[in-house]
Amino acid sequence: MEHTDRRRPARPALPACLVGGAAMGSALGHAFAALFGPAGAMAWLMAAMGLACLACFRSLAPGRFCVRKAAGHLMAMSAAMVLGHVVLLNGFPAGPSHLHGVPVSGSAAGHAEAMLSVMGIEILCLAAASAALRLTRTAPPRSQQTADRPAVVG
Repeated sequence: MEHTDRRRPARPALPACLVGGAAMGSALGHAFAALFGPAGAMAWLMAAMGLACLACFRSLAPGRFCVRKAAGHLMAMSAAMVLGHVVLLNGFPAGPSHLHGVPVSGSAAGHAEAMLSVMGIEILCLAAASAALRLTRTAPPRSQQTADRPAVVG
């Protein structure tokens, strides 16, 4: 008597946890920066970036579970946010007070450290998305593997 295993294939739990955890960490980091950072346009921008981080969860929803898509989205969003933070830190001729709405003072160094911390979170998100993509990579079909491999003589 043959025994057939009728279990559903397991979802990739570790890659999904990496993507979900990284997206949640980034959203919380941006929310923390929006709540406890300087007021003005920068607080609203940080809140919007925190909400954008939550868009990665759309592909992890039960009806459309796709870890690779979520990881790719997280990777693109993290790279864009790191670039945005670099521009915000260095790109304006009016200095740091241009978007922050506060005059430059001794607290500007503390704010730069906070923004660098958020950039560090984004870089960790890039690493988590890369690891999730690597873990969900599928091997090419067997016929393609043998066609690409040269014959061994010996």
